[in-house]
Amino acid sequence: MRDTLITLAGALLSIIVLVSLMSPQTDQVIVSRPTTEDAGKHGLKALHSWLAQNNFNIHSLRTPVTRIDQQTLPATGNLMVVSLPLAREPLDSEWQALNSWIRQGNAMIVLASLYHIPQWRETHEWFSEDEIKDAISKLTAEEFTLQRDVIEDKETEFNLSDMQESIQAFKPSPYRLYPAVEHSLFREVDELESLHTPGMYQYKNEIDEIDAAYWSIDSESARLALRLIYGESQDQTAMWLLPVGNGWIYLSAFPDLVSNGVLKQQDNARWFANLLSHTVVNGGYVVFDDYHFGLSDLYDPEAFFADDRLHNSLLFIGAFWLIYALGRSPRLAPVRNRSIKPASRDFIEAMAGFFTRRIKPGTIAYKLATRLLEDISTHTQLNGDSLWNWLHDHPDVSERDIRRVQRASRRTPGTTKLIQLTRSINRIQKVLT
Repeated sequence: MRDTLITLAGALLSIIVLVSLMSPQTDQVIVSRPTTEDAGKHGLKALHSWLAQNNFNIHSLRTPVTRIDQQTLPATGNLMVVSLPLAREPLDSEWQALNSWIRQGNAMIVLASLYHIPQWRETHEWFSEDEIKDAISKLTAEEFTLQRDVIEDKETEFNLSDMQESIQAFKPSPYRLYPAVEHSLFREVDELESLHTPGMYQYKNEIDEIDAAYWSIDSESARLALRLIYGESQDQTAMWLLPVGNGWIYLSAFPDLVSNGVLKQQDNARWFANLLSHTVVNGGYVVFDDYHFGLSDLYDPEAFFADDRLHNSLLFIGAFWLIYALGRSPRLAPVRNRSIKPASRDFIEAMAGFFTRRIKPGTIAYKLATRLLEDISTHTQLNGDSLWNWLHDHPDVSERDIRRVQRASRRTPGTTKLIQLTRSINRIQKVLT
Protein backbone atom coordinates (compact mmCIF):
# COMPACT_ATOMS: atom_id res chain seq x y z
CA MET A 1 0.00 0.00 0.00
CA ARG A 2 2.83 2.37 0.84
CA ASP A 3 4.53 1.75 -2.53
CA THR A 4 1.26 2.48 -4.32
CA LEU A 5 0.88 5.84 -2.56
CA ILE A 6 4.50 6.80 -3.27
CA THR A 7 4.11 6.01 -6.98
CA LEU A 8 0.79 7.88 -7.22
CA ALA A 9 2.22 10.93 -5.43
CA GLY A 10 5.27 11.00 -7.72
CA ALA A 11 3.08 10.76 -10.84
CA LEU A 12 0.77 13.54 -9.69
CA LEU A 13 3.74 15.74 -8.77
CA SER A 14 5.20 15.27 -12.26
CA ILE A 15 1.90 16.28 -13.86
CA ILE A 16 1.63 19.38 -11.65
CA VAL A 17 5.19 20.44 -12.60
CA LEU A 18 4.42 19.91 -16.30
CA VAL A 19 1.20 21.93 -16.14
CA SER A 20 2.90 24.77 -14.25
CA LEU A 21 5.69 24.95 -16.83
CA MET A 22 3.29 25.01 -19.77
CA SER A 23 0.87 27.51 -18.21
CA PRO A 24 1.48 31.26 -18.73
CA GLN A 25 3.19 32.90 -15.77
CA THR A 26 1.10 36.07 -15.96
CA ASP A 27 -2.54 36.70 -16.71
CA GLN A 28 -3.03 37.52 -20.38
CA VAL A 29 -5.27 40.53 -20.92
CA ILE A 30 -7.28 40.13 -24.09
CA VAL A 31 -7.53 43.44 -25.94
CA SER A 32 -9.03 44.37 -29.25
CA ARG A 33 -6.58 44.79 -32.13
CA PRO A 34 -7.06 46.14 -35.68
CA THR A 35 -7.21 42.76 -37.46
CA THR A 36 -9.79 41.13 -39.74
CA GLU A 37 -10.52 38.46 -37.11
CA ASP A 38 -11.06 40.81 -34.17
CA ALA A 39 -14.72 41.49 -33.31
CA GLY A 40 -13.86 44.05 -30.58
CA LYS A 41 -14.33 47.78 -30.83
CA HIS A 42 -10.88 48.36 -32.37
CA GLY A 43 -11.06 45.37 -34.75
CA LEU A 44 -11.69 45.41 -38.50
CA LYS A 45 -13.90 42.32 -38.73
CA ALA A 46 -17.02 44.37 -39.55
CA LEU A 47 -15.22 46.12 -42.42
CA HIS A 48 -13.87 42.80 -43.69
CA SER A 49 -17.34 41.19 -43.58
CA TRP A 50 -18.96 44.20 -45.29
CA LEU A 51 -16.43 44.05 -48.13
CA ALA A 52 -16.97 40.31 -48.52
CA GLN A 53 -20.76 40.70 -48.66
CA ASN A 54 -20.36 43.31 -51.41
CA ASN A 55 -18.08 41.01 -53.46
CA PHE A 56 -14.88 43.05 -53.10
CA ASN A 57 -11.57 41.25 -53.51
CA ILE A 58 -10.01 40.92 -50.05
CA HIS A 59 -6.57 39.76 -48.99
CA SER A 60 -5.36 39.31 -45.39
CA LEU A 61 -1.60 39.85 -45.45
CA ARG A 62 -0.10 37.32 -43.01
CA THR A 63 3.47 37.20 -44.28
CA PRO A 64 6.22 39.87 -44.30
CA VAL A 65 5.52 42.72 -46.71
CA THR A 66 8.68 41.83 -48.62
CA ARG A 67 6.72 38.86 -50.01
CA ILE A 68 3.79 40.91 -51.28
CA ASP A 69 4.96 40.36 -54.87
CA GLN A 70 4.40 36.64 -54.34
CA GLN A 71 0.69 37.18 -53.64
CA THR A 72 -2.00 36.92 -56.32
CA LEU A 73 -2.53 40.70 -56.47
CA PRO A 74 -2.56 42.99 -59.49
CA ALA A 75 0.47 45.27 -59.73
CA THR A 76 -1.58 48.48 -59.34
CA GLY A 77 -5.02 49.65 -58.23
CA ASN A 78 -5.05 48.12 -54.72
CA LEU A 79 -5.76 49.65 -51.29
CA MET A 80 -3.98 48.57 -48.09
CA VAL A 81 -5.31 49.26 -44.58
CA VAL A 82 -2.51 49.82 -42.03
CA SER A 83 -2.71 50.88 -38.37
CA LEU A 84 0.11 52.66 -36.53
CA PRO A 85 2.02 51.96 -34.42
CA LEU A 86 2.56 48.35 -35.40
CA ALA A 87 2.52 45.70 -32.69
CA ARG A 88 5.34 43.79 -34.40
CA GLU A 89 8.35 45.92 -35.30
CA PRO A 90 8.97 45.81 -39.06
CA LEU A 91 12.35 45.55 -40.73
CA ASP A 92 13.79 48.33 -42.89
CA SER A 93 13.35 46.06 -45.91
CA GLU A 94 9.60 45.93 -45.19
CA TRP A 95 9.32 49.73 -45.15
CA GLN A 96 11.18 49.86 -48.47
CA ALA A 97 8.87 47.20 -49.93
CA LEU A 98 5.79 49.18 -48.83
CA ASN A 99 7.16 52.39 -50.33
CA SER A 100 7.88 50.64 -53.65
CA TRP A 101 4.42 49.06 -53.64
CA ILE A 102 2.73 52.46 -53.20
CA ARG A 103 4.95 54.16 -55.80
CA GLN A 104 4.00 51.69 -58.51
CA GLY A 105 0.36 52.84 -58.35
CA ASN A 106 -1.34 51.60 -55.18
CA ALA A 107 -2.99 53.40 -52.28
CA MET A 108 -2.76 53.02 -48.51
CA ILE A 109 -4.92 54.31 -45.69
CA VAL A 110 -2.84 54.76 -42.56
CA LEU A 111 -4.79 54.86 -39.30
CA ALA A 112 -2.29 56.50 -36.95
CA SER A 113 -2.75 56.90 -33.19
CA LEU A 114 -1.93 60.61 -33.06
CA TYR A 115 -4.98 61.91 -31.19
CA HIS A 116 -6.17 58.72 -29.49
CA ILE A 117 -4.68 55.84 -27.49
CA PRO A 118 -6.57 52.60 -28.27
CA GLN A 119 -6.27 49.55 -26.02
CA TRP A 120 -3.99 47.63 -28.35
CA ARG A 121 -1.51 50.50 -28.27
CA GLU A 122 -1.37 50.50 -24.46
CA THR A 123 -0.30 46.85 -24.47
CA HIS A 124 2.48 47.62 -26.93
CA GLU A 125 4.21 50.60 -25.33
CA TRP A 126 3.36 53.93 -23.78
CA PHE A 127 2.87 56.89 -26.08
CA SER A 128 5.81 57.25 -28.43
CA GLU A 129 5.54 60.04 -31.00
CA ASP A 130 8.84 59.16 -32.64
CA GLU A 131 7.60 55.69 -33.55
CA ILE A 132 4.77 57.03 -35.72
CA LYS A 133 6.90 59.88 -37.11
CA ASP A 134 9.58 57.40 -38.20
CA ALA A 135 6.96 55.16 -39.80
CA ILE A 136 5.53 57.99 -41.93
CA SER A 137 9.02 59.11 -42.88
CA LYS A 138 9.98 55.59 -44.01
CA LEU A 139 6.69 55.00 -45.82
CA THR A 140 7.24 58.12 -47.92
CA ALA A 141 11.02 57.66 -48.27
CA GLU A 142 11.52 60.80 -46.11
CA GLU A 143 9.50 62.93 -48.52
CA PHE A 144 6.95 63.83 -45.81
CA THR A 145 7.51 64.26 -42.07
CA LEU A 146 5.13 64.70 -39.15
CA GLN A 147 5.73 67.45 -36.63
CA ARG A 148 4.05 69.46 -33.87
CA ASP A 149 4.93 71.84 -31.08
CA VAL A 150 6.10 70.24 -27.84
CA ILE A 151 3.69 70.45 -24.92
CA GLU A 152 5.52 71.89 -21.91
CA ASP A 153 4.21 70.90 -18.52
CA LYS A 154 3.74 73.72 -16.04
CA GLU A 155 5.40 73.39 -12.66
CA THR A 156 2.47 73.71 -10.25
CA GLU A 157 1.71 72.45 -6.80
CA PHE A 158 -0.24 69.23 -6.40
CA ASN A 159 -3.96 69.78 -6.71
CA LEU A 160 -6.62 67.07 -6.45
CA SER A 161 -8.89 68.77 -8.97
CA ASP A 162 -6.04 68.97 -11.50
CA MET A 163 -5.39 65.27 -10.99
CA GLN A 164 -9.05 64.46 -11.62
CA GLU A 165 -9.02 66.60 -14.75
CA SER A 166 -5.92 64.76 -15.98
CA ILE A 167 -7.63 61.40 -15.46
CA GLN A 168 -10.70 62.59 -17.38
CA ALA A 169 -8.48 63.95 -20.16
CA PHE A 170 -7.08 60.49 -20.86
CA LYS A 171 -10.47 58.80 -21.08
CA PRO A 172 -11.59 58.08 -24.68
CA SER A 173 -14.60 60.03 -25.89
CA PRO A 174 -16.53 60.35 -29.19
CA TYR A 175 -15.25 62.94 -31.63
CA ARG A 176 -16.69 64.52 -34.79
CA LEU A 177 -14.72 65.03 -38.00
CA TYR A 178 -15.72 67.12 -41.01
CA PRO A 179 -14.74 67.29 -44.73
CA ALA A 180 -12.21 70.04 -45.45
CA VAL A 181 -12.68 70.08 -49.24
CA GLU A 182 -15.53 69.59 -51.66
CA HIS A 183 -14.76 66.35 -53.40
CA SER A 184 -16.53 63.21 -54.59
CA LEU A 185 -14.71 61.42 -51.78
CA PHE A 186 -17.25 63.08 -49.45
CA ARG A 187 -20.34 62.54 -51.58
CA GLU A 188 -23.35 62.27 -49.23
CA VAL A 189 -21.01 62.54 -46.24
CA ASP A 190 -21.72 65.27 -43.67
CA GLU A 191 -19.53 64.22 -40.77
CA LEU A 192 -17.45 61.27 -39.60
CA GLU A 193 -17.25 59.81 -36.12
CA SER A 194 -14.16 58.58 -34.30
CA LEU A 195 -12.68 58.46 -30.80
CA HIS A 196 -10.06 60.74 -29.31
CA THR A 197 -8.01 61.11 -26.11
CA PRO A 198 -8.00 64.85 -25.28
CA GLY A 199 -5.00 64.61 -22.96
CA MET A 200 -2.75 63.67 -25.86
CA TYR A 201 -2.86 67.13 -27.40
CA GLN A 202 -4.88 69.46 -25.14
CA TYR A 203 -3.32 71.25 -22.18
CA LYS A 204 -3.70 74.33 -20.01
CA ASN A 205 -1.63 77.32 -21.01
CA GLU A 206 -0.13 79.95 -18.74
CA ILE A 207 -3.49 81.64 -18.14
CA ASP A 208 -5.23 78.29 -17.40
CA GLU A 209 -7.06 78.20 -20.72
CA ILE A 210 -7.39 75.00 -22.73
CA ASP A 211 -4.93 75.08 -25.60
CA ALA A 212 -3.85 72.38 -28.05
CA ALA A 213 -0.76 71.26 -29.97
CA TYR A 214 -1.84 69.91 -33.35
CA TRP A 215 0.08 67.79 -35.83
CA SER A 216 1.14 69.07 -39.25
CA ILE A 217 2.92 67.68 -42.32
CA ASP A 218 6.12 69.03 -43.83
CA SER A 219 7.13 68.21 -47.39
CA GLU A 220 10.71 67.90 -48.63
CA SER A 221 9.66 68.18 -52.28
CA ALA A 222 7.44 70.32 -54.48
CA ARG A 223 4.54 67.90 -53.90
CA LEU A 224 2.48 69.04 -50.92
CA ALA A 225 0.08 67.24 -48.60
CA LEU A 226 -3.61 67.95 -49.15
CA ARG A 227 -5.83 68.49 -46.13
CA LEU A 228 -8.93 66.29 -46.45
CA ILE A 229 -10.61 66.22 -43.02
CA TYR A 230 -10.46 68.43 -39.95
CA GLY A 231 -11.64 68.01 -36.35
CA GLU A 232 -13.97 70.02 -34.16
CA SER A 233 -11.39 72.78 -34.38
CA GLN A 234 -10.59 74.20 -37.82
CA ASP A 235 -6.90 74.17 -36.89
CA GLN A 236 -6.86 70.41 -36.27
CA THR A 237 -6.20 68.38 -39.42
CA ALA A 238 -7.58 64.85 -39.09
CA MET A 239 -6.48 63.46 -42.47
CA TRP A 240 -3.94 64.31 -45.14
CA LEU A 241 -3.55 63.02 -48.70
CA LEU A 242 0.14 62.36 -49.46
CA PRO A 243 1.28 61.76 -53.06
CA VAL A 244 3.98 59.08 -53.20
CA GLY A 245 5.22 58.21 -56.67
CA ASN A 246 2.23 57.05 -58.70
CA GLY A 247 0.29 56.14 -55.54
CA TRP A 248 -1.32 57.82 -52.57
CA ILE A 249 -1.30 57.63 -48.79
CA TYR A 250 -4.44 58.66 -46.87
CA LEU A 251 -2.97 59.51 -43.46
CA SER A 252 -5.58 59.61 -40.69
CA ALA A 253 -4.65 61.05 -37.30
CA PHE A 254 -7.41 58.94 -35.70
CA PRO A 255 -6.97 55.14 -35.54
CA ASP A 256 -10.67 54.18 -35.22
CA LEU A 257 -12.04 55.73 -38.40
CA VAL A 258 -13.25 52.40 -39.87
CA SER A 259 -13.11 50.10 -36.82
CA ASN A 260 -15.98 47.95 -35.58
CA GLY A 261 -17.03 50.57 -33.03
CA VAL A 262 -17.69 53.39 -35.55
CA LEU A 263 -18.34 51.66 -38.87
CA LYS A 264 -22.02 51.39 -37.91
CA GLN A 265 -22.24 55.12 -38.59
CA GLN A 266 -23.63 55.57 -42.10
CA ASP A 267 -21.30 58.43 -43.00
CA ASN A 268 -18.19 56.41 -42.01
CA ALA A 269 -19.25 53.47 -44.16
CA ARG A 270 -20.28 55.75 -47.06
CA TRP A 271 -16.96 57.60 -46.90
CA PHE A 272 -15.01 54.34 -47.08
CA ALA A 273 -17.15 53.21 -50.03
CA ASN A 274 -16.26 56.46 -51.80
CA LEU A 275 -12.60 55.85 -50.97
CA LEU A 276 -12.79 52.41 -52.61
CA SER A 277 -14.23 53.91 -55.79
CA HIS A 278 -11.24 56.28 -55.97
CA THR A 279 -8.45 53.82 -55.15
CA VAL A 280 -9.45 50.25 -56.09
CA VAL A 281 -9.65 49.49 -59.82
CA ASN A 282 -11.64 46.67 -61.39
CA GLY A 283 -9.99 43.45 -60.17
CA GLY A 284 -8.06 45.26 -57.44
CA TYR A 285 -7.85 44.12 -53.82
CA VAL A 286 -8.37 45.59 -50.37
CA VAL A 287 -5.36 44.38 -48.37
CA PHE A 288 -5.35 44.21 -44.57
CA ASP A 289 -2.01 44.20 -42.73
CA ASP A 290 -2.76 41.44 -40.19
CA TYR A 291 0.84 40.18 -40.05
CA HIS A 292 2.15 43.01 -37.87
CA PHE A 293 -0.66 42.47 -35.33
CA GLY A 294 -0.10 38.80 -34.61
CA LEU A 295 -1.90 36.93 -37.44
CA SER A 296 0.82 35.07 -39.32
CA ASP A 297 1.09 32.12 -41.67
CA LEU A 298 4.66 31.69 -40.44
CA TYR A 299 5.68 29.90 -37.26
CA ASP A 300 4.36 31.75 -34.23
CA PRO A 301 5.56 30.43 -30.82
CA GLU A 302 2.69 32.12 -28.97
CA ALA A 303 0.15 30.47 -31.25
CA PHE A 304 1.97 27.14 -30.96
CA PHE A 305 1.85 27.04 -27.16
CA ALA A 306 -1.75 28.31 -27.15
CA ASP A 307 -2.90 25.57 -29.53
CA ASP A 308 -5.39 23.17 -27.91
CA ARG A 309 -3.93 20.28 -29.89
CA LEU A 310 -0.62 20.65 -28.04
CA HIS A 311 -2.38 20.68 -24.66
CA ASN A 312 -4.49 17.63 -25.56
CA SER A 313 -1.40 15.73 -26.72
CA LEU A 314 0.47 16.51 -23.50
CA LEU A 315 -2.53 15.48 -21.40
CA PHE A 316 -2.80 12.20 -23.31
CA ILE A 317 0.91 11.47 -22.81
CA GLY A 318 0.67 12.36 -19.12
CA ALA A 319 -2.42 10.19 -18.57
CA PHE A 320 -0.85 7.26 -20.43
CA TRP A 321 2.33 7.55 -18.37
CA LEU A 322 0.30 7.72 -15.14
CA ILE A 323 -1.56 4.54 -16.03
CA TYR A 324 1.70 2.83 -16.96
CA ALA A 325 3.39 4.01 -13.75
CA LEU A 326 0.56 2.65 -11.61
CA GLY A 327 0.19 -0.61 -13.52
CA ARG A 328 3.79 -1.50 -14.34
CA SER A 329 5.88 0.10 -11.62
CA PRO A 330 8.66 -2.19 -10.28
CA ARG A 331 7.48 -1.40 -6.74
CA LEU A 332 3.97 -2.63 -7.54
CA ALA A 333 4.66 -5.60 -9.79
CA PRO A 334 5.40 -8.96 -8.10
CA VAL A 335 9.07 -9.88 -7.73
CA ARG A 336 10.10 -12.63 -10.14
CA ASN A 337 13.11 -14.79 -9.34
CA ARG A 338 15.29 -15.33 -12.37
CA SER A 339 15.77 -19.03 -13.13
CA ILE A 340 19.41 -19.88 -13.92
CA LYS A 341 20.22 -23.11 -15.76
CA PRO A 342 23.85 -24.25 -15.27
CA ALA A 343 25.81 -24.85 -18.48
CA SER A 344 29.08 -26.64 -19.25
CA ARG A 345 30.97 -23.38 -19.13
CA ASP A 346 29.63 -22.66 -15.63
CA PHE A 347 30.92 -26.09 -14.47
CA ILE A 348 34.37 -25.48 -15.92
CA GLU A 349 34.62 -22.01 -14.37
CA ALA A 350 33.53 -23.38 -11.01
CA MET A 351 36.10 -26.21 -11.08
CA ALA A 352 38.86 -23.87 -12.21
CA GLY A 353 38.06 -21.53 -9.38
CA PHE A 354 38.07 -24.40 -6.91
CA PHE A 355 41.48 -25.73 -8.02
CA THR A 356 42.94 -22.23 -8.04
CA ARG A 357 41.92 -21.67 -4.45
CA ARG A 358 42.86 -25.18 -3.13
CA ILE A 359 46.00 -26.33 -5.06
CA LYS A 360 49.47 -24.79 -4.52
CA PRO A 361 51.08 -22.95 -7.47
CA GLY A 362 54.11 -25.32 -7.42
CA THR A 363 51.89 -28.36 -7.85
CA ILE A 364 50.04 -26.75 -10.78
CA ALA A 365 53.35 -25.81 -12.40
CA TYR A 366 54.64 -29.36 -11.99
CA LYS A 367 51.52 -30.87 -13.57
CA LEU A 368 51.65 -28.44 -16.51
CA ALA A 369 55.37 -29.15 -17.16
CA THR A 370 54.88 -32.90 -16.83
CA ARG A 371 51.99 -32.80 -19.32
CA LEU A 372 54.18 -30.86 -21.77
CA LEU A 373 57.04 -33.37 -21.50
CA GLU A 374 54.61 -36.25 -22.15
CA ASP A 375 53.41 -34.54 -25.31
CA ILE A 376 57.01 -33.97 -26.51
CA SER A 377 57.89 -37.62 -25.77
CA THR A 378 54.89 -38.82 -27.76
CA HIS A 379 55.86 -36.57 -30.65
CA THR A 380 59.63 -37.38 -30.74
CA GLN A 381 59.73 -40.90 -29.19
CA LEU A 382 62.44 -39.64 -26.82
CA ASN A 383 62.78 -39.87 -23.02
CA GLY A 384 65.03 -38.58 -20.27
CA ASP A 385 68.25 -36.79 -21.31
CA SER A 386 67.59 -37.45 -25.02
CA LEU A 387 64.36 -35.40 -24.77
CA TRP A 388 66.12 -32.49 -23.07
CA ASN A 389 68.97 -32.64 -25.63
CA TRP A 390 66.36 -32.43 -28.40
CA LEU A 391 64.87 -29.31 -26.81
CA HIS A 392 68.32 -27.70 -26.46
CA ASP A 393 69.19 -28.48 -30.08
CA HIS A 394 65.88 -27.18 -31.52
CA PRO A 395 66.47 -23.74 -33.10
CA ASP A 396 62.91 -22.46 -32.33
CA VAL A 397 62.98 -23.20 -28.60
CA SER A 398 64.63 -20.58 -26.41
CA GLU A 399 66.86 -21.44 -23.46
CA ARG A 400 64.73 -19.27 -21.20
CA ASP A 401 61.61 -21.35 -21.91
CA ILE A 402 63.63 -24.59 -21.33
CA ARG A 403 64.89 -23.35 -17.94
CA ARG A 404 61.34 -22.49 -16.84
CA VAL A 405 60.08 -25.97 -17.77
CA GLN A 406 63.06 -27.57 -15.97
CA ARG A 407 62.30 -25.66 -12.77
CA ALA A 408 58.60 -26.45 -12.99
CA SER A 409 59.26 -30.17 -13.60
CA ARG A 410 61.71 -30.13 -10.65
CA ARG A 411 64.66 -31.21 -12.84
CA THR A 412 66.50 -28.17 -11.54
CA PRO A 413 65.91 -26.33 -8.28
CA GLY A 414 63.89 -23.13 -8.29
CA THR A 415 60.36 -21.81 -8.88
CA THR A 416 58.62 -20.07 -11.73
CA LYS A 417 55.52 -17.94 -12.07
CA LEU A 418 52.46 -19.65 -13.54
CA ILE A 419 51.79 -16.90 -16.09
CA GLN A 420 55.36 -17.00 -17.45
CA LEU A 421 55.31 -20.80 -17.46
CA THR A 422 52.02 -20.87 -19.38
CA ARG A 423 53.45 -18.56 -22.05
CA SER A 424 56.60 -20.70 -22.38
CA ILE A 425 54.51 -23.88 -22.74
CA ASN A 426 52.37 -22.26 -25.43
CA ARG A 427 55.46 -21.29 -27.45
CA ILE A 428 56.94 -24.81 -27.19
CA GLN A 429 53.64 -26.38 -28.22
CA LYS A 430 53.56 -24.22 -31.33
CA VAL A 431 56.95 -25.69 -32.29
CA LEU A 432 55.53 -29.23 -31.99
CA THR A 433 52.64 -28.42 -34.33
